[in-house]
Amino acid sequence: MVKSILVGVDGSKFSASALELGLRWARRFDALLVGLGVIDEPTIRRPEMVPIGASHFKEHSDEVRLAQARARVKQFLERFALRCTEAGAACKLLEDSGLPNETILLEAQRYDLIVLGQQTHFHFATQSSPDETITQVLKHTPRPVVTVPEQLADDTAVMVAYDGSLQAARALQAFQAAGLAGSETVHVVSVGADPVEAARHADRAVEFLRFHAIQASPHVLGPGPSTAETLLDQVRQLHVGLLVMGCYGQPGLREFFLGSVTRTVLKNSSVPLFLYH
Repeated sequence: MVKSILVGVDGSKFSASALELGLRWARRFDALLVGLGVIDEPTIRRPEMVPIGASHFKEHSDEVRLAQARARVKQFLERFALRCTEAGAACKLLEDSGLPNETILLEAQRYDLIVLGQQTHFHFATQSSPDETITQVLKHTPRPVVTVPEQLADDTAVMVAYDGSLQAARALQAFQAAGLAGSETVHVVSVGADPVEAARHADRAVEFLRFHAIQASPHVLGPGPSTAETLLDQVRQLHVGLLVMGCYGQPGLREFFLGSVTRTVLKNSSVPLFLYH
């Protein structure tokens, strides 16, 4: 059962949406909501080619950007605390300095879940585009990661994408242990070229959930043009509010194909993803 939720706070709309999902679950489980703001000092201070004699100006520029980053992170966390107070949720604020992915992975060891925006902007001081923090965290996470789109829908059904892999099995067990199924409708979707094998995968997942008093319906689908698009199409058809799936973790060529499914679903999903490997 979820008792603590770590939310990455980067000032973006995706981060704000992650907070709202965190608040839903914090109220549901009476859990502590932890807001983590990261000052990306290593990237701000990274060495750059400068003209001879200009190193002093580089150092001064770095200090200015660091001060600005600290001020912005403080504002992010103040807004986080205010929203938690408004929602009546217990919260804790963390401010740290370091590479965002490393900081998140280290702090995550204390908590049950990591909740991040579907796009992350922890490098806000040095770049305006989304950064790679979410990908780096997913590949090395000690805890399940929930990624949240910019807008949260009201749908509540849960869909488990299950292919019989070790990653899928771990994600399913972590989802069950978190208690997120509750009384929601749960669908287990298995996509594969061999319908018999896909049905076996789905049945294993359904039976595992049944042992934990979670009733789930199996769905077996052909891969279509794209496994990722097949899954996303099912999300729309089944009015899903949370998609559970394993990610990455495979060697060689299999990692290339599984990784591409993860990347595509992560990029295009309109619902939160519960990801683990």
